[in-house]
Amino acid sequence: MKKKMLFCLLALMMFCPILAGIPEDFDVYLLIGQSNMAGRGPLEAKDTTDVIEGVWLLNADGVPEPAVAPLNQYSTIRKELSLQGYNPGCEFGRIMHKETGRPILLVVNARGGSHIAEWQPDNSNGYFKDAVSRTQKAMMYGKLKGILWNQGETDVQMKTWDYPEKFSLMISALRKELGSDAIPVVIGQVGRWNWADKGDIEKFNDSIVPAVSKLVPDCSYVSSKGLERRFKDKERDPHYGREAQIELGRRYAEAIKSFLPQIK
Repeated sequence: MKKKMLFCLLALMMFCPILAGIPEDFDVYLLIGQSNMAGRGPLEAKDTTDVIEGVWLLNADGVPEPAVAPLNQYSTIRKELSLQGYNPGCEFGRIMHKETGRPILLVVNARGGSHIAEWQPDNSNGYFKDAVSRTQKAMMYGKLKGILWNQGETDVQMKTWDYPEKFSLMISALRKELGSDAIPVVIGQVGRWNWADKGDIEKFNDSIVPAVSKLVPDCSYVSSKGLERRFKDKERDPHYGREAQIELGRRYAEAIKSFLPQIK
């Protein structure tokens, strides 16, 4: 009898957010892109054990769980788990919870090395499809309040100068699939050190990214100015370090907060 009662209680907890300790109504954010969104910042031991207060992560079963790094651990398209590190979502989620008092649910589904063409809705690799599917699962627990995008290093190297058009098509399709033409979007610039041709990096940051923010309605961008690389002695590595990822998360939060009056 006791075993039967325990089984029934566990079953109820799976289907009842209140009993399971899951808030009834989240602010949901989708975080996608390539390796700097997946997170390549070095992890400290506490990152993988200390829960980020007020922040939840959509897990592999499509259920919110208290967030610990690495946040890209449940990505359906990620590279091996050992590569996943500190990303901007940690600080972003922490700030958004503190500023709004709301529980934050993050859907993190990034893929290192991916380029903008692979994120198009008609691409067969499924990056777009998986982002939509996982976000729709998260929206069962709350309202989607924004999309954070950090990607472009591969396209700088590929010289994808029609990036704004490709980005616009992707965002329009995402918004359509997720049920709103006004979902705020924030895109991040790429690192400014010499990991690629300096002129190409500047062209992407100084021309393409601002152009994207004007081309796509309800879209803003965050600067990479002052953000430092992961390894001081490896200039060709395009990845942000831990402190840069923390600062990047702050900048994403500031950008999203500017949209709050229209998305409450």
